[in-house]
Amino acid sequence: MGIVSDYGVFLGNYAFRRFDHYTTYAMDTQLRILRKIMKDNKDCELGKKYGFAHIDNIRDYQDKVPLSTFEDYAPLIDRMIENGETNIITSQKIVRYTSSSGSVGKPKLQPKTGRDLWNMQCCGFAATPGCADRYFRRQGVFKKLPGQMGPMLMSLNGTKLENGMLSNGAGQVPFTFLKPVLKYFITTPMDILYPEDEEGTETAYFQLRFALVNKNVTYIGAIVITLITSMFDYLEKNWEMICDDIEHGTIDPSVKCPDKLREKYGHMKPDPERAAELREIFKEGFDKEPVAPKIWPKLCWGYGMTSSTLAVYAEKLKRYVGDLPMHNMGYGASEGFMAMPVELNASDYVLLPRSLFYEFLPVDAPEGTRPLTLDQIEVGKDYEIIVTNFSGLYRYRIMDIVRCTGTYNNSKKIEFLYRSNMGLNTANEKTTTQMLDAVANQMQKHFDINFIGFSYYSDVDAEPKRYVLLIETADTLPPDKISEMEEFMHEAFKKVNEKYEKYCSWGLLGQPKILQLRSGAYDEYKQSIVAKGRVLNQIKPVTVINTDERKEFVFSRIKPE
Repeated sequence: MGIVSDYGVFLGNYAFRRFDHYTTYAMDTQLRILRKIMKDNKDCELGKKYGFAHIDNIRDYQDKVPLSTFEDYAPLIDRMIENGETNIITSQKIVRYTSSSGSVGKPKLQPKTGRDLWNMQCCGFAATPGCADRYFRRQGVFKKLPGQMGPMLMSLNGTKLENGMLSNGAGQVPFTFLKPVLKYFITTPMDILYPEDEEGTETAYFQLRFALVNKNVTYIGAIVITLITSMFDYLEKNWEMICDDIEHGTIDPSVKCPDKLREKYGHMKPDPERAAELREIFKEGFDKEPVAPKIWPKLCWGYGMTSSTLAVYAEKLKRYVGDLPMHNMGYGASEGFMAMPVELNASDYVLLPRSLFYEFLPVDAPEGTRPLTLDQIEVGKDYEIIVTNFSGLYRYRIMDIVRCTGTYNNSKKIEFLYRSNMGLNTANEKTTTQMLDAVANQMQKHFDINFIGFSYYSDVDAEPKRYVLLIETADTLPPDKISEMEEFMHEAFKKVNEKYEKYCSWGLLGQPKILQLRSGAYDEYKQSIVAKGRVLNQIKPVTVINTDERKEFVFSRIKPE
């Protein structure tokens, strides 16, 4: 455990030294990156179409190559996958594909070259323990980060495509290359990380079953923080059953898992002493003080996406882990790894000049506005981010809105705000997912309620139109409490979005409605998506019900009033 951790910290500190160099010479690096991409791909189909061979500067690139979206690449990528064609969007060898994090419909498959994968490996994984090591040394807690051990709350399964290549979620990629050494720093068994039947395996049970018996757990990690909160929610509901299994070395009959797993792990060594310790902790309840530090005395940090649209869940996690320092994983997507945090507990990240070439469109910029470069964006302003990567995407609109929060060396720090193509826009009020999450967070704090999950729906059939908030809570809330929450929600939206208040005053928006979902609704949603071939780590919270499929699923699980 110690040797592997030391090596991980060494790689992380090396990544940070390179990172400090390239952020110091940010725009020089950006221009070199752009020129290399043009040179390397001048003979591919798109390179010839747009004249990459004759592009040597940023202005020429912006003039000759149009902005693009996935729809521009979809037929070309289909040719690559279905027909095995090469040299279409890039001249470089495609090593694998990554799938988008969309929760319904056909996933967007993005090709990845070795260069992009290496960037993801260095900055998406190696820099994480490096950041923790730097943090604790500066705090004077450790001279060096101790040997690491903890649960990895994700599935690493991939999907084999028609051309024989593997497709994974972007967050999975760094870990798939580490398969031979994972057992040295994780408590999770390999057959849970690579489940044969993901839908038929109660993953949270097995994650906890193996983590709880290990007193040497030092971290908790997941790509998306909701997987960590879900694990603790499961523990709170099922701790008695899990403790019984630890005591007797069994797997309770109610636990969903394939016969092969039950046969393998259903006769483990009984551990009555540890079971007794855990029972004493859990009998005290989960509200008096955080349980995680009591379960694992050596627990010192965690990682998982925690900012922006996941802020509500980050706040919820504190109930279980307290003020545990968290690494925010960085800002990445199928298109590439774009920015990484330089501190634990940071909600913003530093753009990586060597990973991609970046452009930025000011929010609400008029049509035809020339995008800005990394050195031109201003602190405090919001932008749509546009990327060019090493895998064949050119001036690609991710549809993400970011805010420039500061400067690091000569690069910029950004915070992800919301997806420009998501949110509620019932009467042209343009309520973003950031606003939606802010209101939900305010409600939880004001009414001292924890949402197991929540979703918003734009009810355009009501008169006047209104927002509907669907919530799953541990206990059924009485009608008078729901009425109070609806009034609070109405006033909260007026404060976060001045257009909402304006349209209410014009009679175009009415008071919102809150509907309660039956217990287990969001777990059922996750399982339904897993059944369609999506990996669990990619399933993000359903903040907005914006498809008929989501609407049918969630509204079919409403509790009777």
